[in-house]
Amino acid sequence: MNGKEYIAVYFLPVDEMVNVFREPGEEVEESMLVLKVLRSIPLIFDANISSTKEIKDMENMKMDELHGIFTTYEITIEKGK
Repeated sequence: MNGKEYIAVYFLPVDEMVNVFREPGEEVEESMLVLKVLRSIPLIFDANISSTKEIKDMENMKMDELHGIFTTYEITIEKGK
């Protein structure tokens, strides 16, 4: 992924992988998935990763919430250009 790709493009394969982890019979903590995704997000979003970890309760964060945070951040950045 290069710096010109959007977070939505990044989250498409991530969401597919999360769905595989959530297959019937498999119990995976949402917080574990959130932390794994945060570790894999491109460095272009590094400032947002740091602030998200400081502000949010990582143990109770859901994937939908994480996706929303990064989408909002991206929209805000695009409006500032």
